[in-house]
Amino acid sequence: MKKYDFQKPSKIPYLETTGMPTRILLRKRRFKCYHCSKMMVAETPLVKKNHQIPRIINQKIAQKLIEKISMTDIAHQLSISTSTVIRKLNDSHFEHDFSRLPEIMSWDVETVRGVTVSIGRWR
Repeated sequence: MKKYDFQKPSKIPYLETTGMPTRILLRKRRFKCYHCSKMMVAETPLVKKNHQIPRIINQKIAQKLIEKISMTDIAHQLSISTSTVIRKLNDSHFEHDFSRLPEIMSWDVETVRGVTVSIGRWR
């Protein structure tokens, strides 16, 4: 392997520093193989391979999605786009336990097109 050149600098968003949004200009070193002429890119623990959002920001998004905050506010606080927050929400997996039902189940009375559907409480 020999050092070849650098990739185009990536502007990586990071957590706020002293109340100001922070961006890291990340230039990854590229290497070229002597034998097969393949190019390889150096990896960093800051971001996953072929990603632009750091791991700490992804963790912070997941943490803030648990709280009762709008997605726009989360995006504004972390200096990222709203679509990134939505994408992270869609990637989340929720496990449901269907092995048992709750002890008490209750329903509402609803009127649809003049027909009253009365659903009661079941114990």
